[in-house]
Amino acid sequence: MHFHKYPYISNFEFASSDSKGNLQTSLGSFNLKVRASQGGIFHLGVSGKGWKVNDSQAELNFQPDSTTGGPKLEIKSNRLVLRDSDGEVLLESAPKRLFGQCGEASIFEFVKEKGDAFYGMGEKWTGLEHSEKTTKFWNTDVWGDFNAEAYINGKPAPDPVYVSIPYLIIRRRNRYIGLLLDNPHSTFISTGFKVAIAEQMDVDAGAEALAEELLTAMPDGRIHLGAESGQPNLFILVGPTLPELTRKFQNLVGTTPRPPAWALGYHQCRWGYESARDLLDLDANFTKHEIPADGLWLDIDYMRGYRVFTFDEKHFPDPSAAIAKLNAKGRKVIPIIDPGVKWEKGYDVYERGRKADAYCKNPQGLEYIGLVWPGQTVFPDFSLPSARAWWSKEVASFASPGIHGAWLDMNDPSTGPADNEQMCFDHGKKGHETYHNQYAFGMAQASREGFLKAHPDQRPFLLCRSGSTGSGRHTAIWTGDNYSNYHHLKSCISTTLNLALSGIPFNGPDAAGFGGDTTPELIQDWYKAGFLFPVMRNHSMKDTRKQEPWMFGSSVLKVLRKYVRLRYRLRPYLYQLFIGNELEGEAILRPLFYDFADSKALPLGKIDDQFLVGPSILQAPFVQEKQAEREVVLPGRTRWFDISTGQWIDGNRRITVKADRENTPLYIRDASILPLARLASADNAFDGSKVDFHVFLSRTGSAGTEYEFDDGLSFAYAKGAYTRVAVEAKRSRNTLRISTETLHDGAGVPDFTVTTTSDVAAVEINGKAARKVKAQGVPLGNYKTQTWAL
Repeated sequence: MHFHKYPYISNFEFASSDSKGNLQTSLGSFNLKVRASQGGIFHLGVSGKGWKVNDSQAELNFQPDSTTGGPKLEIKSNRLVLRDSDGEVLLESAPKRLFGQCGEASIFEFVKEKGDAFYGMGEKWTGLEHSEKTTKFWNTDVWGDFNAEAYINGKPAPDPVYVSIPYLIIRRRNRYIGLLLDNPHSTFISTGFKVAIAEQMDVDAGAEALAEELLTAMPDGRIHLGAESGQPNLFILVGPTLPELTRKFQNLVGTTPRPPAWALGYHQCRWGYESARDLLDLDANFTKHEIPADGLWLDIDYMRGYRVFTFDEKHFPDPSAAIAKLNAKGRKVIPIIDPGVKWEKGYDVYERGRKADAYCKNPQGLEYIGLVWPGQTVFPDFSLPSARAWWSKEVASFASPGIHGAWLDMNDPSTGPADNEQMCFDHGKKGHETYHNQYAFGMAQASREGFLKAHPDQRPFLLCRSGSTGSGRHTAIWTGDNYSNYHHLKSCISTTLNLALSGIPFNGPDAAGFGGDTTPELIQDWYKAGFLFPVMRNHSMKDTRKQEPWMFGSSVLKVLRKYVRLRYRLRPYLYQLFIGNELEGEAILRPLFYDFADSKALPLGKIDDQFLVGPSILQAPFVQEKQAEREVVLPGRTRWFDISTGQWIDGNRRITVKADRENTPLYIRDASILPLARLASADNAFDGSKVDFHVFLSRTGSAGTEYEFDDGLSFAYAKGAYTRVAVEAKRSRNTLRISTETLHDGAGVPDFTVTTTSDVAAVEINGKAARKVKAQGVPLGNYKTQTWAL
């Protein structure tokens, strides 16, 4: 696979249309079928010789209908024009330039407009906005396939990386359009890049002439989405706003199932944890240092000779007992599961898989052999329902002693030094390109099924390295092997935001960095930046500096403990965001322009070091080494509450903030009601029925929200075992009136308190005067509050 070479546009023959509307090239005739769905989603499918079957496993929720309202799409003479309901052109191709072919390769082309901005594209380490870029989609073992300077310092940033979602978001005149290639083969997207051949040669007349010729042949006024092979299928989604577009896309590819509440806690991992003793020591240290934690993770060393679905008897003489002991303390044991199965006669897992004919074949029809941790290794063929069924049984057996989550790694798939081009699918009938990008999807799908077999009444938590379109249905994603430096701290924000816009809301990086030695300053800045990322897992590499929170001295421990505790205090708010994604497809982490309009006076489209957590919280962390101060953009014609100072600040402006070792720039949007946990500082228990509604109202006015809770663990909520309450707050001068209405009562009435800023003199709750009570839980910031209850 050549990562930085792409099908060249001048080699494509753009089709003409015959009298029946079919597309015609010198290689034959193709059928172009257009289907529309209510709400402005269109599907363009091309079929014909060589493109008879769509190999995608994405399970898209597309229901075509004949609705007449909304946007209109018209294709004539291989030209596409998409108009809104008022007739304004939203997207178009040049005449006779919509679709082109070059052998098995295909391409869609659209006209680029001045001022266009581009986002999405799944996991990319190349920044937030994607103008003038050409990128490939091919799941990659980054550290195995790129040089160290690329994956450590981003010079240049490795591309492609772990997750392939060929979904392009176009912002055009403050309207949003989405383009999704539903093709699992190697795909590419270009947003109009320039060729600078002269910079790569001795600058002479010949080189300049060649560069000019290439620039002419590759005009930057085009947007291209294509594939090296595979059936061409393109979905076009019309927002027109980014929230509307994101909801449509998320529902098309599948929303993320509600996770167990413990998955939204804090997680500790390191390559080197290998024994029950290691996990018990971690538990003791979290208790000693009064840091809440939910997940204790095991890397490959816990296994017997790296054989999947085994425990090393020396390190885990009684795995069930150790796991039960930790579960009783509120800690979940989360082991790594790799797809590679040691190629060894007599090894029971291998033998059962062989009997089930579950492994990938090479072109000779023999089991494909790779070379990873256990040595010579075979790989399940997750394209086969029978192989997925076999794998799910193995997972179920492994999880039965009380394991409720897993870390699914090496599923790019990584085959070590063995070329994976010889790894074939569907009993060896299909080439590697058909399912390479979907390999992790199939593994996650089968693994989730296995956990549901083992524990049918409990929600599992899976964390996967690789993925593709729709992976969020089955698993969370972490952004892969990163490095302990400020380059990775800053860049992880852009990566996380674009993944969130690409249908993977449950994602996050390895906190403090996996490779290299973190520093006291870096780990503090990372926790302050990432304590509200959907995934918060501290993970580090063997033979690097240990980075458990207590390894850096008391002053650093104080800061790290503070932000872990704040995460637990805000967990009910995070949980509401996940409920919103499951039900509606709302984003969790968001760029500023998700909720606020971009303008010339205050452009938001390239701000890559700030983000929103849901609609109410804005973070602007310090992500540069030894940064003394930074500019913060406060968007919108609203006010923002600074939790560090307790001051209200008018929005639609820039401010300058000085660095503070213990505090981070964190702002709450005016007219917000945040549900906070009422718990002891080091408690990781989840009880959604006991909640503190923190009301942020700067002036006379009103605020409202809906709060939902369930048991945080089971699927009972799907059968009605949840409670949903509407909460409204009205402020008149220094008096705050709270009213609640139960919209659904399936889990009991919430026991709630109300917290206000210190300028509120009186509170009424449902028409009755409230009294001041002692606050429960760590404070959000350095400002005075009052807590009230009936």
